[in-house]
Amino acid sequence: MRRTSRRFALGDYLQHRSGTVLAGVLLALLTLGPMPAASADSVTTTSGETFTGTIVEKTDEHVILKTISGTITISANQVKAIEASDPAPDPDPDPAKPAPAKPVPKVVPADIPPEKADASFKEARSALVAGDWVKAGGLLEGLLRLDVKDFDAKKRIGATGALITCYLQIKDPFGAARAIGLRSSTAKDPNDRKRLLAASEMLRTIRTVTVNGKTLGRFEEVAEAAMPWKADQCLQKAVTIAQNASNLNSQTHLNKAADNALEQLAEANVYVPGYSASHKAEVLGQLVTNILNAAREAVKHCEKVRPALTRTRLSSIVSKAAAAQWNQVARVYLGNRQAAESALWLIKAFALRHETPDLYTANTADIESLLAELKEYQYYPRGTAHSYSPYSPYYGSSTRLKIQLRVF
Repeated sequence: MRRTSRRFALGDYLQHRSGTVLAGVLLALLTLGPMPAASADSVTTTSGETFTGTIVEKTDEHVILKTISGTITISANQVKAIEASDPAPDPDPDPAKPAPAKPVPKVVPADIPPEKADASFKEARSALVAGDWVKAGGLLEGLLRLDVKDFDAKKRIGATGALITCYLQIKDPFGAARAIGLRSSTAKDPNDRKRLLAASEMLRTIRTVTVNGKTLGRFEEVAEAAMPWKADQCLQKAVTIAQNASNLNSQTHLNKAADNALEQLAEANVYVPGYSASHKAEVLGQLVTNILNAAREAVKHCEKVRPALTRTRLSSIVSKAAAAQWNQVARVYLGNRQAAESALWLIKAFALRHETPDLYTANTADIESLLAELKEYQYYPRGTAHSYSPYSPYYGSSTRLKIQLRVF
């Protein structure tokens, strides 16, 4: 009890002397415990991901889980199962936004011999209390380079958290990204590892610690900004897969393209639970757009080519060479028309299969209009006679002539 009292007394002193950011960092180091605790809670979502951490709030609307990769909010309708461990107090206070840091030199890792690990750890604490982020960062970098037998796993959790804060305070996004990467190596849960790596990726990509006008001063703020950022990245990749999909005139190809795109989108659920369900229609809608655009291009092609096919329809039967040449043009014409028509007919069943009926209803007018145009282009223009000869039995017939390949 005496040791616990001294620890919290020191925490109160640090808050009074250096503010809640420093107090949070020091308390994390002093407790030397991983976050979340070893006996962690786990939440499994309806999309199949499992998140491990400590449940800090559970209501009828959501579950809030604190993990090694940051706090995550999961909507109640996305929760499939919860396995809760015995509740344990959270050793880390909720740090406030840090004050802007003055420009400081770059962190240089200290050369720390194994026998000096404990002394250097204490020195790093003192530097953190003083707000000397460069010195603290250098010592922490040196400690983290030691073998785990000289600087154990529990200490590394607190040290990486403090190191992230050091780099954020000196506005070094690449240093913070690397420190978050170090923390990811301590994560046992694969989803935690992915989320940590996503936070690291965001800082490396945006090349700043300011996101949407807010300067990030602690890891929780980085995680809060990184999770939707990474989920949006997954969405963009899924949309790109859908945009690049082609040959959608068969059910097999269309379903395969949808599955590939949705598989990429499902990765977003690791970062924002339920994200894929909210954006599924956006991705699948791109495939429908592809079909509609391809159909429009087919109509344009038919409009351009049909006059030439009509003009040469009789001269193309005078020889095998003429027939072969005519067939070469007609084959492309007929193939484009049929592919576009087949794809349009698939949209309704496709929308029902993926429980997104609006994909069909919102495009019904365009689908029906394109189908009508493509149906018309099966035939030569209205009024085209079967034969130029008045002696032909089909001369003057009102029957529409279908465009067909020559057989020879």
